[in-house]
Amino acid sequence: MKTFKPKLCALFLGSLILGGILSSCISPDQPKKPGDLISENNYVDLLVDMQHIITWRNVKQESVNADSLKQVIYDRYEITEQQFEASHTYYQQQVERQLVRIEEVLRRLEGESSYIETHIDSVKKLKQASDSLDADEPSD
Repeated sequence: MKTFKPKLCALFLGSLILGGILSSCISPDQPKKPGDLISENNYVDLLVDMQHIITWRNVKQESVNADSLKQVIYDRYEITEQQFEASHTYYQQQVERQLVRIEEVLRRLEGESSYIETHIDSVKKLKQASDSLDADEPSD
């Protein structure tokens, strides 16, 4: 079973940051605040969910179309792709705040990864204990 890859997550988030920095250097005009700006908390939640899609696609390449998963996320938050893109562009222009948001995304993903690894370890221990009990039972 493949597990969460922190390096892939860091690469994804690094590209988000780099994109924001480059676009702020290239474009002298700062984008205006979108009228339908996604709240900062929802934006961070969306980034976490989008990283889940990227991770899933990397692990199960043949199984699910990433675009359909993105649409599920957009529907869940009751937003459009255009609304996400406009909000993402706006938030990337705030480089210092974007770094804080990215750190929060990483913190959450690392917490989820630790939780999953702990759960997998406990299931393995239970299975080993069960297998040990089965081996100790006399066979008929």
